[in-house]
Amino acid sequence: MSRADSVLGALSDETLLGLGKAIGAGWLTGNSPDSAFASHVAEHAESVAVWLRDLEKASFTNEQIGRLVSAVRSGRQRDKVLLPDLVMSGPDVPGVPTADTHVVVQTLFQQAEAEVVVAGYAFFNGRNLFEPLAKKMSANPRLKVLFHVDVSRRPGDSSTADSIVVRFADEFRNWHWPWTPSPEIYFDPRALEADPKARACLHAKVVIIDRRLLFVGSANFTEAAQQKNIEIGVQCSAPYLAERVASYFEGLRKGGQLRRLP
Repeated sequence: MSRADSVLGALSDETLLGLGKAIGAGWLTGNSPDSAFASHVAEHAESVAVWLRDLEKASFTNEQIGRLVSAVRSGRQRDKVLLPDLVMSGPDVPGVPTADTHVVVQTLFQQAEAEVVVAGYAFFNGRNLFEPLAKKMSANPRLKVLFHVDVSRRPGDSSTADSIVVRFADEFRNWHWPWTPSPEIYFDPRALEADPKARACLHAKVVIIDRRLLFVGSANFTEAAQQKNIEIGVQCSAPYLAERVASYFEGLRKGGQLRRLP
């Protein structure tokens, strides 16, 4: 067993996350007081301090040590990954297991503690689908819910982009989420281009729970797609994949490629 395994192996995933950030940012070094180590790793302060000082003596930089800690955490999470499971909705076929997409999505919503990321192309009568999530959000003020939707210009619609966005916002809040608090809602402005050749749509159908559970499928957020249509999706407990998809949408938001609905 390596020294890193023996020292870091006793730390929880959450502790490793905080430790990696603290070391990488230079907040925690081999010269930090014992109290600083204790605040990050509690009873493991002495062993972690010795381990960190040894690495610094070996000319490792704080950034490199922080990455090492993050790599240990990532490797541990990969070991926890559950095999992907197919979610196939539609008429039953003998010998082939099917699942109700609606039940799977609602079960995922109920497991959320910190963040729910939803991406969808089409919505219809969403209040029946999202009411349980709205209640959970109301009961847990820490829960952050982010929607990524397609706000498109319909054929022959010569309205301004702003008016289409306002119209969609009113529709979404009347028919899909009439409760408070409201989620953050983002859209791709390219779908509103006047030139059809310049348009693009947000066509992804994704649910990400706490950056650890991931569901990707063909189903839109309509009653028909969730409960009647022939739809196929994949769900998995894969933090490194869930984090990757969530980070992609986060990057689009921060970069301005996706804009927030007013």
